[in-house]
Amino acid sequence: MKTFFILSLCVAASLSASIQEDNKSATAALRELPALEHEEVHDEFGQYALRYVTAEGTVVSERGRLVPSKDGTGSVLITDGEVSYVGDDGKTYVTKYTAGLDGYKAEGSHLPQSPEPEPVPSQSVLISSNQAQ
Repeated sequence: MKTFFILSLCVAASLSASIQEDNKSATAALRELPALEHEEVHDEFGQYALRYVTAEGTVVSERGRLVPSKDGTGSVLITDGEVSYVGDDGKTYVTKYTAGLDGYKAEGSHLPQSPEPEPVPSQSVLISSNQAQ
């Protein structure tokens, strides 16, 4: 009976590995296919908009637009966009991002969140506590 149980476990593990390998190869094959949809528009100033959809269901959209620089002497390209894809767990993940004058920022429910910064005591509190010592 023990031998039958161990043999059954080995067969189940082998079948499971085979199924996982088939799923991986199917995903790899989808990733090699060209985009199902692809739209891209540019203007003479370098601004653009693009969107594409892959065979595996990834959707990417992005826009780049010019805004005046902080000092007003030129322009800066601001980029914003969104990427959505279906993970190995079957869930859809969406990441929205911007890049511009304030740096790069990404948000999505699957991304780690930074902790809230601790409040810094004001300068007057620091000076009075140092004088008390």
